[in-house]
Amino acid sequence: MIVEVKNLTKIFGRTVAVDNLSFTMKDGDILGFVGPNGSGKTTTMNIMATLDEPTSGDVLVDGLSVVDYPDATRAKVGFMPDYLPDQSDISAHEYIDFFARASGFKGRELKRRVREVEDFTLVTPIRNKVLSALSRGMKQRVSLARAIVNDPQLLIMDEPANGLDPRARIEFRSYAKRLAEMGKSILVSSHILADLNEICTGCLIIEKGRLVRKIEGSLKNLDLESVFMELTKGEVQ
Repeated sequence: MIVEVKNLTKIFGRTVAVDNLSFTMKDGDILGFVGPNGSGKTTTMNIMATLDEPTSGDVLVDGLSVVDYPDATRAKVGFMPDYLPDQSDISAHEYIDFFARASGFKGRELKRRVREVEDFTLVTPIRNKVLSALSRGMKQRVSLARAIVNDPQLLIMDEPANGLDPRARIEFRSYAKRLAEMGKSILVSSHILADLNEICTGCLIIEKGRLVRKIEGSLKNLDLESVFMELTKGEVQ
């Protein structure tokens, strides 16, 4: 499976949020996505997840266009935003079950799939707790379970480690590695560059909507913070 971002551009009024951005991903990639605040990361991910439309350009997921075939593409994509609704009237299990049903699961297959993702993300012990009663780390587990319940080929994660304690950050690095080993392509945005050093097989650095560097290969021996500061004129995330 190949993901192709092709000359992606998004304009809001007089603001160019994404400027002719192109890159590719393949099975098993964990691609870091970093840039200063306002650099176009979230806009790009929203378009890839079919939550927004580009002004021009396209994203092809396994050959399907997010512009021309958003519904078919959506079945191949999982999106984990940087927040989870803080509701007191729905449990973690009910939340995941709702999205599984929306993805077309029914009957025994529905129960099997929900149980499978709850076990994988360690949501099972907290499945009956309402969302508002969960810690930040627990909410992120539920958010990940929802993102993968449709068994996506492409998983997009927007700041998954934001606000997590060290233990929860380690858990999420482990989840990402295991999902990549299953053949999924993962695009992960994070301002915690040390986490990207640990798990990524490459990295995109963008500024003002433009790609300024694509780094190929493992980041473990790379001083990503220094590279980022140099390429973005010292602007912090």
